Amino acid sequence: MRRAFTLIELLVVIAIIAILAAILFPVFSQAKLAAKKTSSISNMKQIALGTQLYIGDADDVLPPLRWYNPSDLSIPSTYGFYFYPVLLQPYTKNTELFLDPNDKGDDSAMRFSACPTAARFDKSGCAYWYLTGAFPSYGYNRKYLNTSTTGAFGALSYSGVSATALGAPAQTVVFAEATGKDLVSPGQPVVRQPVGYHRIDAPSFWLPAASADPLAIGVDARTQGQLWGRYDSSKVIVNWLDGHTKYVAINSLVGQGTTTEEKDRFWNGLGN
Repeated sequence: MRRAFTLIELLVVIAIIAILAAILFPVFSQAKLAAKKTSSISNMKQIALGTQLYIGDADDVLPPLRWYNPSDLSIPSTYGFYFYPVLLQPYTKNTELFLDPNDKGDDSAMRFSACPTAARFDKSGCAYWYLTGAFPSYGYNRKYLNTSTTGAFGALSYSGVSATALGAPAQTVVFAEATGKDLVSPGQPVVRQPVGYHRIDAPSFWLPAASADPLAIGVDARTQGQLWGRYDSSKVIVNWLDGHTKYVAINSLVGQGTTTEEKDRFWNGLGN
């Protein structure tokens, strides 16, 4: 005759299962996070390839950060704002590449009067291409890879610079993990969630930590040029002008020296 488990035996089994779960769940979680980071690095490599193809077709000129023409509504949900992810679509063929697997947030501050129901991941939404362009997971080196002008329509437009004019392509940041969190725009609410953003800034533009916004959730992203590590708060995935992609410490992107040119050496083409 089969004997039933005693209460003590059942408690022992439950305790063993609990111990195993406590050991294995963090391992599974870390493995899942590592897989997401690998996917994000792959995204960046494919964006880099698309950028290199663009450069080849544009006589060695980098893509614009964005240009604005309200009369150009060939893609209606851009509202005339053509950010770099939209401009690279003929080469990347995939909007999903511009979204990190860990960047799934949205923020009501991203909505605007012309499209009050705007949702970041709604492909049929009234502002899908605008939000896809303005809030990708990877920001573009604004200051040194573009020149800006106030266009005929009153908004800043950009033109890419010549890639061959930059002396150290293997040490020049093009794209990196980014966020629009904490940015302040005139007449606009502050984005508080760590959603992506199309722009990153060189160290000479970083806000001193002492003047950070006390309402910021965690780190004020302006103190690190909108760089935002989604797998380690101190590191970001970076694509460099020669096409390679590497996971690096944020503080390693600050050049040694006291002048603006020296501090920005990994952004302006100077390199080491």
